[in-house]
Amino acid sequence: MSAKVKMSEALFKKFVGALAKAPRYFLLSPQCRQIFALTHFNERGRPVREYTETSDGVMPGTVAHNRLQIDDGTFASAERTLRLINPIAAIGGIFEHELEQKVLSIGPRTEMELFHLVGAGFHPDNITAVDLISTSPWIDLGDMHKLPYADRSFDVVISSWVLGYSSTPQKAVDEMVRVTRSGGVIAIGCTHNPDAEAIEYKTAETKIQGARFRHVDQYRALIGDKLDWVYYQDEPRDGAHGAVIIVARIKH
Repeated sequence: MSAKVKMSEALFKKFVGALAKAPRYFLLSPQCRQIFALTHFNERGRPVREYTETSDGVMPGTVAHNRLQIDDGTFASAERTLRLINPIAAIGGIFEHELEQKVLSIGPRTEMELFHLVGAGFHPDNITAVDLISTSPWIDLGDMHKLPYADRSFDVVISSWVLGYSSTPQKAVDEMVRVTRSGGVIAIGCTHNPDAEAIEYKTAETKIQGARFRHVDQYRALIGDKLDWVYYQDEPRDGAHGAVIIVARIKH
């Protein structure tokens, strides 16, 4: 560590004491989120539930691919959701009323993304999650192409690196829009990899031919006339490998 941020033992103890008074701030650390989620998972006996009534939009191999990310004992990246949650938390209307916001996390796989939302200031009782595969009672089983929630139920809907598992992304985005209130926010992120298919694969059984996204304009087209304002967007330059992201306000 640089001498510019060197920390004495006494100062470290002060930091720990401060965090103990506001433990949600521990969850802003990717390492803490991962430890917390894995501990919960292990304490429950490592349960994994799978949704079996999938629509045609779910690509074969999706559950198997995500099961690998659970079974390898790491739960995969604990940092990726920074790209979506940080811009959302900076939006004025959300930043000022985070504890009141109703949030839907689509495809979190584990509790890591949910803990990140808590660390960012959202109340855990207002966070709902849905996935084809669930490691937690906090995560409902369901299909993003037919979300089991009423119209305009959420202030924020996050689709973090899951739209690439769809062969019918228009249907999935239509569902996201449907459950988002007017003036609410949708955040979508996927990875563009010019040298591979939409998803990185470990075995032939988990190979997925899902949707590919290279430009933010592809997300804009999927949202269509329900797009009111873009708060943040990003895409890789010149066809390079990187994240394609949009954080947008929705109108009905």
